[in-house]
Amino acid sequence: MLSRLTLSAEHEELTDLAAALVDCVGAPAPRPDAVGRIRWQLTRKLLAHLAKEDNLLYPRLKAGSDARAAALAHRFADEMGDLAHRYRAYIADWPADRIAADWRRFGMETRRIVQTLNHRIMREETALYALLPGPPPQPGRTAA
Repeated sequence: MLSRLTLSAEHEELTDLAAALVDCVGAPAPRPDAVGRIRWQLTRKLLAHLAKEDNLLYPRLKAGSDARAAALAHRFADEMGDLAHRYRAYIADWPADRIAADWRRFGMETRRIVQTLNHRIMREETALYALLPGPPPQPGRTAA
């Protein structure tokens, strides 16, 4: 069973990894090992989280009796497809050699995609996950 606490904990992990990546790109010179490691971790966790939402959460909410939850699930599923596409494009557009060659631009693009991801997480936590059964996460322990 997919729980609100599990999903929120994953959001927290994603937010922490995204913050580590933003910190990394704030360095004056490229750090390819650190960037590669953090991006790999973020990508792996993000894609696993999206798969849970796409395959378990959204279908359950869409098929449920709560019309508001179903409508939100439809909207979020449609929007998340765009975010997933944009994130995959960001990863494909920035191989290691391009990162090293255009560090400043990579930093700008990284901050942009992280901002989009963080905004999405905040919206899911406050609008969608609030409709899920179970206790909310403890204050200060939710990604936003």
